[in-house]
Amino acid sequence: MKITWFGTASVALDDGTTKLLLDPFTRMNRRLPKLTFGDFTGFDHMLLSHGHFDHIVDVPAILREDKNVDVYCTKTPLRTLISRGADGTRLNRVAPGDSFDLGSFHITVHAGRHIDFDMPYIASVLPGCVIRFPQTFRLLYYIKKLPENGEIVLYEIRSGEKLVLVMGSYGVAENETYPAGADLLVFPFSGNTSIAGMAGDTLKTLRPKRLLFTHFDDSFPPLTKRMDVEGYQEKLKRDFPEMETIVPTEKETYEF
Repeated sequence: MKITWFGTASVALDDGTTKLLLDPFTRMNRRLPKLTFGDFTGFDHMLLSHGHFDHIVDVPAILREDKNVDVYCTKTPLRTLISRGADGTRLNRVAPGDSFDLGSFHITVHAGRHIDFDMPYIASVLPGCVIRFPQTFRLLYYIKKLPENGEIVLYEIRSGEKLVLVMGSYGVAENETYPAGADLLVFPFSGNTSIAGMAGDTLKTLRPKRLLFTHFDDSFPPLTKRMDVEGYQEKLKRDFPEMETIVPTEKETYEF
């Protein structure tokens, strides 16, 4: 199986038969490698983890660009997408507990949880928010208009003997059972300065063979900053020496 990271939480999975796209976003930081709607065409199906703007705002335009792909998401992003002009006939509602096939992939939907933004993180981006107030105001508008309403999902994706777990935001739900021993865990590393400590117990429970970082890039400043993913990678190598960790490069494909 192959995985490609497109920045932020955007990843694509390809098992040689079916191509899945998750959480596409072209990013708003001009200093990062440029992405276009064309980068997100040619896929068979699209999965969205939740309704925040950096996971769904580009979807209507992608649907206009690609007439074949369909979308799977929970009720809040589905309603948001329709309100923003997306073709409702190509939108499919899912919920935790659902299980279905998309081509050669078998998908199970689990409840997840969004990362809690802590005060040290907020304080670290606050000066930039003041200096760049117009950009901040625009992003806050998006946050208000494109809510997630607590509907965070984690996708369990199987193809043959391969198992991938994809988080759109770091967080696990109480009373939810996730499969252990995945071949790959897609791990969003952002939003909280204590995430390295928070994730330890989760990784001990999930025990993935490989971990691929996402969402660590400075995708929409001034509300974001690049996280020290390399420092956390070194910590994981010490704490979980049996687990391979991958800090991906934009649009580079990794096979596992």
